Order: sequence, then C-alpha cells, then structure tokens
Amino acid sequence: METVAEIVKLLKEQKTHISTAESLTGGMLASCIVSVPGASEVFEEGYITYSDAVKHKVLGVSEDDLKKYTAVSPVVAKQMAEGAARVSGSGLVVATTGYAGPDAAEDGTPAGTVYICVYYKGIADTRKYSFKGSRNNVRQRTVEEAVKLVHGLLVS
Repeated sequence: METVAEIVKLLKEQKTHISTAESLTGGMLASCIVSVPGASEVFEEGYITYSDAVKHKVLGVSEDDLKKYTAVSPVVAKQMAEGAARVSGSGLVVATTGYAGPDAAEDGTPAGTVYICVYYKGIADTRKYSFKGSRNNVRQRTVEEAVKLVHGLLVS
C-alpha cells in the first residue's frame, strides 16, 4: 500500500512511533504497517486483544464498560487506543473493534459495525463505520479506513 509507505515516512520525519490495538482485524493492521521497509524505525508494538478479558488485562479497558456498552462500541475503542498508548508509550495508536459477521451479533449489532479510534497527540478520535460484504471484506475495509485516518492526521 502506497499510503502505508507514506505513513512510515511521515512518522520517521516526525520522530513518532505507532502502535496498534486490534480486535476484529486480528493483527492485519500491524502486518500492513510492518510490510513496509523501514517500519521497524517507527512501529513500536501491536496488541491483538480479541477477547474482552484480554482487552481488560492488557489495555485496561473497563470491565463495567465492556458489559454495559459491549466491545463493539466507541467507549471501548477509545479505551483500547488510550490503553495501548499508555502501555506502549507510542505517540500514535490505532484501535479497531467491531463485528465482522457474517450474521448479526447476539445483542443485535449488525454485521459490519466497526469502530476505529486513532489516539494522537493526546486526542482520541473515534469513528463508526458500517461495512457490507463478507467477514474478510469487513476486516480489510477496516484496515483501509484506519490507514486513511492515520494518513489524514499526519498530513494535516
């Protein structure tokens, strides 16, 4: 991805490290970043926190909020990003959480519901998406949108 190479270049110039906190993307975003030569200079670490228990244990996501809002919520996406920033020390963190499907979740959340949170310079920006298509399409679209968000922040 050309945009990812540009992100790595911009992070190097800004002397900023990036980390990821991924749920539904299961490491796809981190893999996308580290596929770029030179990413080792800016990629700090990635967390795959697929279960609620690990979101709490590793990133400090509130157990009460996980129960109240579920993992597929803006509240949890933000806590994932903030927790990964705290644990990694990275200046930029991207968190992904959502429900890829193929069917709706037990609580009625439609398949394709995704939250992406980018934590940068102390500010968390969380966005909601509704993607269509297969489980893998939802996951891939999530990575693509996360990359667009990060790139947009770095060039602004």
